[in-house]
Amino acid sequence: MTEALLKKLRSRQRIVGAAIGSGMAATAAEDGGADLLMVLNAGFFRGQGCSSMAALLPYANANAITAQAAFRNILPRIRRVPVFLGVCAHDPALSCASAIRRIPGRARPPDAPSAAASGLVAVLQESGGSSGPALPATRYTCTESQVRPALSLPSFFQELHAQGIAGITNFPSVGFIDGVYREALEENGLGFDREIELLRKAREAGLMAIGFCFNSREALAMAKQGVEILNLDLGFAEWRDVGSSEHHEALDRSVELITGVTNELAKHKCQPYLTVFGGPVVLPQDAEQICQRTAIHGYIGGSTVERFPAAPTITHTVREFRQAINRSSERRLGAITSVSPRMQEVFEKIRSVAQSDAPVLILGQSGTGKELVAREIYRLSQRNSQPLVCWNCGATSESLAMSELFGHEKGAFTGADRVRLGRFEEATGATLFMDEVADLPLSVQASLLRVIQEKEIVRVGGQQPIKVNVRLIAATNKDFRELLPSGKFRQDLFYRLSTVVLQIPPLRERPEDIPVLIHEFLQEFSQIYACPIPSIPAPIMDRLLQHAWPGNIRELRSIIERGFILGRGACFQGAWIDDLLQIGDRLERPATEANSRPLPPRESHAEKMQRITSVLSQVGGNKAAAARQLGVTRKTLYAWLANQMQ
Repeated sequence: MTEALLKKLRSRQRIVGAAIGSGMAATAAEDGGADLLMVLNAGFFRGQGCSSMAALLPYANANAITAQAAFRNILPRIRRVPVFLGVCAHDPALSCASAIRRIPGRARPPDAPSAAASGLVAVLQESGGSSGPALPATRYTCTESQVRPALSLPSFFQELHAQGIAGITNFPSVGFIDGVYREALEENGLGFDREIELLRKAREAGLMAIGFCFNSREALAMAKQGVEILNLDLGFAEWRDVGSSEHHEALDRSVELITGVTNELAKHKCQPYLTVFGGPVVLPQDAEQICQRTAIHGYIGGSTVERFPAAPTITHTVREFRQAINRSSERRLGAITSVSPRMQEVFEKIRSVAQSDAPVLILGQSGTGKELVAREIYRLSQRNSQPLVCWNCGATSESLAMSELFGHEKGAFTGADRVRLGRFEEATGATLFMDEVADLPLSVQASLLRVIQEKEIVRVGGQQPIKVNVRLIAATNKDFRELLPSGKFRQDLFYRLSTVVLQIPPLRERPEDIPVLIHEFLQEFSQIYACPIPSIPAPIMDRLLQHAWPGNIRELRSIIERGFILGRGACFQGAWIDDLLQIGDRLERPATEANSRPLPPRESHAEKMQRITSVLSQVGGNKAAAARQLGVTRKTLYAWLANQMQ
């Protein structure tokens, strides 16, 4: 696992690491492409809902916490990312050499921690206790008997190797501590020099070392020890409004610190691999800015990858579920959601027709959700215990359509090496949904009519009639007022299919549904792309409400998804969607819409304005209604009226 990381370090490629405390966070970070994982006791406290600063409190033995998290929860779930263990060097109870001798060795399952690892956790817990006494305000000193034993760690490091640990880091570091307590640690050999010794011995044992440092002096000392990664801590991560002056000032101070450290290292001809951790770097754009302004090579995140994204997401998700279960059921029918009165009428028809076996014909433009309507009819029907069989009739030749619908016998044609059941046989006792039914060749339409009338089929190449019991639902985006007179669709078949007709209104005729649909798409894509739900500024929302939506719901969904792909949770920008909306604006709305009354193509300007004036008068000056009757977008109508005023 370490080879890929070492290769990046040597070539000075930029890396991203994640300091985590749970198996779930580790798996998610690995899936996100993390180059390394650090198991820190701070991650444990974040999982308990505390700040990372709790890692410095005398709550429990830090080394026991990290060992347990690494051996039992994280390593069994990680496949390819190197894992580093946070080791607290100023733990006076840490005597790994003596601890290992107390642990009997035995075989272990491949996915379980070794006896040594389990024993190490137990010994650390026993020696460290679950909590410690509060430090007195007076100066604290240790007697000779209390001073920690020599830092003899070969057996400990050997066990880390055996468990698959790639290296260690000095965390929690004494760099977080100051005042009387820090002075006492330093005087008793539990301070910064002990951390240097820990990292040096880890490297001698063949482990990698990540050195947490806080200033130029510490960075230089660790760089001279040859640590693979020098990790400059910028302070505890604190969420701020990223647009505030405080945030920008904090970033400026971090840049000054990093620059000071890199200059000091350069003076001594040290060129370690340098990453930063914590501080004001709370968003990817902050890391990008720091990389541009300084000579750092990477970033390691703790709260920024584990707590900050998770907490608001959980809060928002719970709120959404609460709102969903308390929301009026009238706005939703299965997978279809709408507050439009016209769609509510469609909902009532769906509930009514679902209880019968009568054929249903669903009419509507592409992208209006005809298949969802078919699925709801099926779901509410008495045939829902059997699968819904779907078949798209579009762009199908006569021979292929006959074989798909009615099946074929073995040897019926070249390549028919076995009997094949058609869609009608597959749907016997169930429901068959035929999408784009108006595209069927006329010869196939005749055969389909006979099947509906006789309730039996004959396979291609066969002679024996086969009884079928199928509930038929058909759909099309074509206008039968054109197809029937032109002879492109059989009139008798139309009457057989249209026992019940459901007309799905286009999205532009139900603008009240646009915010509802946008809300649902935002929820969906937030989960798919694992990023926060972005805000949509009022001007962009107004434009979405005014758009003609020739592609209907499918077009709206595509535009919202594009905003997620380009913004990754950032506020929507008009530039991201302008070109898609402009393409939609240029598309000519079909002349076959029920309420479309297109202007004559060669009428004069005076005739056109007379027609516009007449329509506006009919609708009482309502420009949206006038645009619908004229078959144009509101934007086009406004342009015509503006030209009239010039």
